[in-house]
Amino acid sequence: MLGQGWGSQWARVQRRLKDVRAVYTGIPGGIDEAVDRVLCFFEAVHHLKDWLGNDPAITVEKADGDALINSCLELKLCADLANGSKHLTLRPDLTRTGDPSTTIARNDTFVLLGAGSTHRFYVASGGKEYDVLQIAEDAVKEWSMFLSARGLT
Repeated sequence: MLGQGWGSQWARVQRRLKDVRAVYTGIPGGIDEAVDRVLCFFEAVHHLKDWLGNDPAITVEKADGDALINSCLELKLCADLANGSKHLTLRPDLTRTGDPSTTIARNDTFVLLGAGSTHRFYVASGGKEYDVLQIAEDAVKEWSMFLSARGLT
C-alpha cells in the first residue's frame, strides 16, 4: 500500500518473483498473461530504488539505488525493460544498458494439456540473449545483498 514504507515494495518484488517462477513452471492462460507477470516483475524491482529513496525512515538515497543499478547488468536489464514497458518504447536517454532496442525478444512455450502452459522468455540486449528467470533471480539477489549491507533485512 502507498505510504507503508519501502518494505511493502520489497514484499511486492518477492511476490512478482514468485509470479515469474510460476510462468516457468506452468500457469493458466496464454502468453499475454505470462508477459504481464514478467513485465510486472521488472517494473516492481526497478521501482524499489524510488521507494527506498523516498522513505524518510531510512537513509538510503535514490543515488545509492542508481549506483547499484548501474553496477549490475541484471539490474540494468530490469531498468530497461521496466522503462520500455512504461513508455511503450525504450528511449535512448533512458537506457541503462546502452541498447535502446533491449526487449523480450523470444519465448519458448510448452502447452500442458488441461493445465495451462509454461513459458521461457529471453531478453535481447547488446547482441546477447539472457533468460528472464535468471535475470529476475539475480536482480533480487543483488537487491538482497544491498539491503542486508545497510541493515535493512
